[in-house]
Amino acid sequence: MIRGGVRRAFRLALRRRDRWEREVEDEIKLHLALRVEQLIAQGQNADDAYAEAIRRFGPLSQSRARLLAAARHREHQMQRTEFLSDLRQDVAFAFRTLRRQKGWTAVTVLTLALGIGATTAVFSVVSSLLLHAVPYPSPDRVMLVEQQPGMGNNTGIRVSMNPPPAVVRAWRAGSHTFDTLEPYRRSTVSLRTDADPAEISASWILPSFAAFAGERPIRGRLFSAAEMENHARVALVSEGLWRTRYGADDATLGRTMTLNDSTYTIIGVMPAALRLPSAGWDPSDVWLPLDIQNNRVGLHVVGRLRAGATTVAAARELDTLSAHSGVAADGQSIFQTNVISPAERIGFRDSLLMLTAAVALVLLVACANVAHLMLARAATRHRELAIRAALGAGRVRIFRQLATESLLLTFAGAAAGVLFGWLGLRAMVALRPSQLVELSVAHLDRTTLVVTVLLAVASGLAFSVIGGMQSSRHSTNEALKAGSLATSHARGQDRLRSLLVISEMALSAMLIVGATLLIRSIINMQRSDRGFNPKGLYAITPQLPVKRFPTTAARTEFFQALSTRLRAVGRVRDVALSAVAPGSRSFSVGTLEIEGEPSAVGANPTAFIDVNSVEPRWFAMMGVRLVEGSTFTDTSKTNSQVIVNAAFARKHWSPGQALGHRLRVVYQGNGDWNTIVGVAADASPAGQNSSAPMFYQPLVDPGPGTAVMVRADAGGDLVTPVRALIHSMDPQMASPSIESTETLLSRALAGPRFTMLLLGAFTLLALVLAGVGLYGVMAYSVAQRTREIGIRMALGASQGSIARIVIVRGVVLAAIGAIVGLAGAYWTTRLIVTMLYRVAPLDAASFAAGAATLLGAAMIACVVPTRRALAVDPITAIRAD
Repeated sequence: MIRGGVRRAFRLALRRRDRWEREVEDEIKLHLALRVEQLIAQGQNADDAYAEAIRRFGPLSQSRARLLAAARHREHQMQRTEFLSDLRQDVAFAFRTLRRQKGWTAVTVLTLALGIGATTAVFSVVSSLLLHAVPYPSPDRVMLVEQQPGMGNNTGIRVSMNPPPAVVRAWRAGSHTFDTLEPYRRSTVSLRTDADPAEISASWILPSFAAFAGERPIRGRLFSAAEMENHARVALVSEGLWRTRYGADDATLGRTMTLNDSTYTIIGVMPAALRLPSAGWDPSDVWLPLDIQNNRVGLHVVGRLRAGATTVAAARELDTLSAHSGVAADGQSIFQTNVISPAERIGFRDSLLMLTAAVALVLLVACANVAHLMLARAATRHRELAIRAALGAGRVRIFRQLATESLLLTFAGAAAGVLFGWLGLRAMVALRPSQLVELSVAHLDRTTLVVTVLLAVASGLAFSVIGGMQSSRHSTNEALKAGSLATSHARGQDRLRSLLVISEMALSAMLIVGATLLIRSIINMQRSDRGFNPKGLYAITPQLPVKRFPTTAARTEFFQALSTRLRAVGRVRDVALSAVAPGSRSFSVGTLEIEGEPSAVGANPTAFIDVNSVEPRWFAMMGVRLVEGSTFTDTSKTNSQVIVNAAFARKHWSPGQALGHRLRVVYQGNGDWNTIVGVAADASPAGQNSSAPMFYQPLVDPGPGTAVMVRADAGGDLVTPVRALIHSMDPQMASPSIESTETLLSRALAGPRFTMLLLGAFTLLALVLAGVGLYGVMAYSVAQRTREIGIRMALGASQGSIARIVIVRGVVLAAIGAIVGLAGAYWTTRLIVTMLYRVAPLDAASFAAGAATLLGAAMIACVVPTRRALAVDPITAIRAD
């Protein structure tokens, strides 16, 4: 059939070309004949007249080519005119047809809009965060460069090390795989004003960073080489800060601003489009010159690979440069370079990919549902299409009409889907947890719109093929014989519709199982024992300016005074210091060596090791039980005591055998031995798995971000008096962060909970669409079997037996779909294993819940068709047929 169509197309093209050539030859012959007659009438003989006519006409080959081109142009113009005329007729007829079936059209468009809308919303996030992670020139070659310990990252979260400036300088000087490498760092600073100091985001960059990002100042200028060399106190403010705080006044240039305890001169304004390559950070308010010679800080690095260079080759080259930078001992680097794209640093990347797969399943369910509707409509249009064929319409003409109707439907569904997707995206951004900062930059971009249009075209063509196949399966004579379809055709179409229902049910079952697993994980997280008491517990994190608190003694004095004055505040029961607040984690980098166990220091197997520095009273105040030994008795700088958690002790020793053993963390060949004086119960104040091994050490050097943990009685406001207390101690200090530990822990669950809600919404949407599809099949089946049901009832069949016929068929379809879907879920749930908490990927309860939910939805979908079957009047049904 396909070969015959291709041959006919070639014959038509050749026939059209032969006709053009014949017409051109006839026109040339006519022109020459008329000219010869004219010359003969003027007195010339026939041969001379013919020769003169050819001479006057000019070269025949050139004239023939011009005439053929003109004929071809005329033919193409006629074809375009005919095509546009036919297209207008097809569109007008499609509008009239769809307008006559308003209900069917509305359901079809809404079904497509829901599927495309969900896909558009999620793909907008994927496009903004993964496909276009940074708005820099040549974004596909922009890479983040970081370092990992030799044993890699075994923390369960995305964490890396910032390379020291000496290593960055070696990279910039010696790298041949990167066009450029741009270091930067970021922090929060206090902007001193006449009112209370304000916390703003500051970024330190080199002058070349703006060109790397493809931006330039909208006012003023960048840092000069002389200013960088002389460490001049100059600053660039962001466009947002310039407009909000300085009223977009051009006179801002030249003014001064005080950040922490230093005064800077504003020399320029950077556009809002300039941002650092990490999407999870807030936009920078001020840009400061980076001192790349300052070896006391770690640096972030972003670079642009040379064309053709690979990340593997770049990492290998940078590892070599690191080893010869002078930082590594004996020329042997204990860290490995990691070159990754900015998209890999998106905090919820795995969740986003999982949601993308989920909406793809929803879209497939929606398309299967529309295929139901197209089949149902095709069944009612066989006689109409047969009449059109009998009147002379060819198969191509009929297919083009069906394609026009399908494309109109899908473009209407896509337009509504884009609107739904935009609204869904705005809702996602508005309802996102505060820690998902990356989501705030998601927007509906051109890539998403192009994908939506392609989906619409592909869906429209697929649906038109379905309609065309159904219309071509029977001859015109057969379709015109009677008003009803042939039994064999009805059965064939019923099998196809049943297959579509099974596929919808299977896809829905996969989504239900995945959503159930995530729900159970969230419940387990909320119910898990944290190992401490979060009620009435607050974390206070003052940000001490380094210039005014440069030494350990100054910081220790401040925190001791703060702890003493906090205990005098009403409601406060106890106070203790720790290196980090709940919801955060701190790591020690190096090789963990335990006395008596084989040492692997020579192989440099460095890793991140969970550690927290705390005061001795921290355990009692937090409610963390000591199962063995006691708390610290030596908190001097030369102390050698350590407390491990129960998970650490279980991993290395028999119960009751941990005390007295020694351990140390070796970094660059150095590390002091520490004796285990206690074993604490497993606790997870950082929100991580409470059974993860970690150890505690005495807090001897409070850092600028040390957390002050406060246990308070219930009732009353604690935030206001604490902030007033700290302000009275240091009026120049910005307001500290004061948060309830319960809030911090709830925030740690907000991300997984948000993902669960989105997946649940998509699952519910797929389940509703699948239920509607099953309802359509059952309703169509009841309508087709009206006479059979009437005869059964006339012969004495009970209402129960009639109801069983309908319900059993619906449940069987759902059961087959559930079996197929659970088999698919057996493999797909392995993709979300990293998101599960104390739930196995093949959890029997989750699979059973998925099957039960699907069968319940099938029972509900069969209610209305069953009622219609029971309402059939036997006499009316038999007479009507």
